[in-house]
Amino acid sequence: MDTSSLWKGTAAKMACLPTLQTDLKVDVAIVGAGITGLTAAMLLVQAGKRVAVLDAYKAGDASTGNSTGNLYATVDLGLHTLEEQHGLEVMRRVVESRAAAIDLIEATVARLNLDCGFQRVPWHLIGVDAAQVGEVEKEALAAMRARLHADLRDDAPLPLDAAKTLRVEDQAQFQPLEYVRQLAQRIGGEDCLIFENTRVTAIDDEPAVVHTEHGKVQCQHIVIATHTPIGIHLVQSQLEVVREYGIAAPLHDSVPEPGVYWCIGQERHSVRTYAAHGRTYLAVVGSAHKLGEKEVGGERFQELELFARDHWPIGPVEYRWSAQRYRAKDKLPYIGRNVDAQNTYIATGFSGDGLTYGTLAGMMLADEILGRGTPWRDLYAVDRLAQAQRPEGFEKERTGPAQPDAAAQLGAAELNQLQDLPPCQSRKIEIQGQPVAVYRAEDGRLQAVAGKCSHMGCEIKWNGAETSWDCDCHGSRFAPDGRVLEGPALVPLAAAKVDQGA
Repeated sequence: MDTSSLWKGTAAKMACLPTLQTDLKVDVAIVGAGITGLTAAMLLVQAGKRVAVLDAYKAGDASTGNSTGNLYATVDLGLHTLEEQHGLEVMRRVVESRAAAIDLIEATVARLNLDCGFQRVPWHLIGVDAAQVGEVEKEALAAMRARLHADLRDDAPLPLDAAKTLRVEDQAQFQPLEYVRQLAQRIGGEDCLIFENTRVTAIDDEPAVVHTEHGKVQCQHIVIATHTPIGIHLVQSQLEVVREYGIAAPLHDSVPEPGVYWCIGQERHSVRTYAAHGRTYLAVVGSAHKLGEKEVGGERFQELELFARDHWPIGPVEYRWSAQRYRAKDKLPYIGRNVDAQNTYIATGFSGDGLTYGTLAGMMLADEILGRGTPWRDLYAVDRLAQAQRPEGFEKERTGPAQPDAAAQLGAAELNQLQDLPPCQSRKIEIQGQPVAVYRAEDGRLQAVAGKCSHMGCEIKWNGAETSWDCDCHGSRFAPDGRVLEGPALVPLAAAKVDQGA
């Protein structure tokens, strides 16, 4: 199944950036070339710092390139839940900080002449049945107390039988991958070195050194901008990991007014349109689940397609993708200097609001490294983690090199019990008490790897929707051959030896 996002499918082709092949010395090393890392890089270079940005893949291809492209000052769990837990003043400051991040994106688009479809649009929360009216009304009151330009209505500008709709003016949308890739092109140069296909293998905080497969970067400050910090960090004990899915299909007519639409009923769906290459696409995101809670398959994409076809005249689905959400248990992200660190900064816990929070994090981390004050430091401070006793396994943060668990060898007995495993299917088995994760490729060959996550030894489960092994503890994801696809794991799953001819 093709799982390319709408943004990857419609973004202009750009020349590949180089891979790091030597040692470097800069002021700041940034791990991750998504919206967080490149925003921080842009602001640090403007202030006269020399920066190196390192990404394991292509700039923007991870979380940024698999997002919704929506920008808003509200939050996915609702402003009213934020106010209930933290109070009115905290809610207002969250909205103020997120609005400032959207303003920076708008100013950057204008200043650098980025062609990324940025436009100001309204945001909507639509209750599709009577059971959701109370939630929409509570959110409307919270939005008004947050001083947003909000309006409560009895209908919706979508072909839905809406019971109640909240509309908030002056939010925004763009093509996130175009924004990030063009930003990389504009700021890249002698003072902003950006490297793709450069996987970080270890990080030293003191002295500050970032190690990669082919070179190391010495610096004064390190920013880990990888959505969740790679390695083992105390913050991971306070994050819930959720996987969410998206589809996009050409929309033939009945094109809604541009805007961000959140539809809440039995399921929650985010809906928007995007025009590219002479066509208008309808994008629907939702069908969320806790990562690894059970084995999942194509039904996640099917649910989204059924919802879309029930309400819009769409053509065949052309794009399918998914994204990870790391949600802080107290509903506020962690942005700033890491708990045990002298020179390392992190940004995580953005939940489903990562484009706006990622931009805010880039702003705040640049200010902190430059010694400037930021009005929201206490709101998102990482050191609030240190106030409680550390959970088992997080007594010491570790970003140094790790060794994967050894995987067993599949002998004749194991191969015999796998004979009935069909192509494109998986199975977990045990060999001498050790779990082994096995996948049969389309050509019939078996791929077997260690059955526990290389991050902290948690169980991994099969994700048939995306052909990956997923860890529900801290969000690491692996290809069938053990390669790290996402998450905090630094090393791949060890491959088990398989005698294909046995």
